[in-house]
Amino acid sequence: GGGGGGGEQLATQPVPASATINAADAMTKFLSTDKTVSNLPSNDGYLGTASLSVTTDQSYPFVNNGSIQQTALTKIIYFQRYGSDGRLQYRNSWKIHLDAQMKPIGMAMGHADAGFTECSSVISKSDLPTSTNSSGNYFSGVQTTNYAETFRAGTFAHYCDTTASTVSNVEWSVVVGTPNPYFCLTMPSSFYAAKTRICIPVDNSGAFNNSIFIRIFNSDGSSSIDYKDTSLNKPIEQFGTSIDSNNYWYGAVWRPFDGYVYQSYPNTKFSSSQACRDQTIIDWKKTWSAVNISWTCINVQSK
Repeated sequence: GGGGGGGEQLATQPVPASATINAADAMTKFLSTDKTVSNLPSNDGYLGTASLSVTTDQSYPFVNNGSIQQTALTKIIYFQRYGSDGRLQYRNSWKIHLDAQMKPIGMAMGHADAGFTECSSVISKSDLPTSTNSSGNYFSGVQTTNYAETFRAGTFAHYCDTTASTVSNVEWSVVVGTPNPYFCLTMPSSFYAAKTRICIPVDNSGAFNNSIFIRIFNSDGSSSIDYKDTSLNKPIEQFGTSIDSNNYWYGAVWRPFDGYVYQSYPNTKFSSSQACRDQTIIDWKKTWSAVNISWTCINVQSK
């Protein structure tokens, strides 16, 4: 059983206060620490999960249109998304080639089971600040599908021949969280996937704990789905409180397996899908508890 949705309510959040972190140090710790975090729950109502790992790979020269650069450190970020049945649905990976100063010299990108088939040269890069609550570009490059890990002229190297003209960025940002802020890397979309923002909490010791926050973006820049473990650190966001009567969202408790809706709350309206997914107004778990049900959001549009 359970109560109804109540009267008209607006989704409100406290105004976040940005914290200042050492972004350069956070980046170094993120890329230098091998780590795997599994079973990150999704917030789209389908009970999916994700895993993230950062691993060290053997380093080979990175060759961009014939220009050879020596790679001192190669790090691979693997991001895998699973359905509620535990089956792998999507796999994305980014192989970052770094020089002796841990500066990026190139990146390979992979998807599904096709291995690394895309790459990005580095045409510009920026030193990350040591004290900031802002955001910026970590590096920019030209993205192409002309990538190969092979022998040429008797030498094995990673070749990135950027004949394409698609510019892509790897962005960094500081996101508010409690008790600690997050340092984030937004990885470019491959030719087959959307942008992915990976955030790690930054505490005094620089610990890389399980409270990772990963957001997948739609092509229009809106949030598609989040994967996050908030047991040790919680993202804080401010959502709009202006409700469009012709385009709004409300929540429901449902069973993703067959779409059965246990209860809807149509009178509690939200300005966006993301605000509805992350709402804290309705404590539905006080009424409903089962491993196969979750909170989902419904869009109402009228002319």
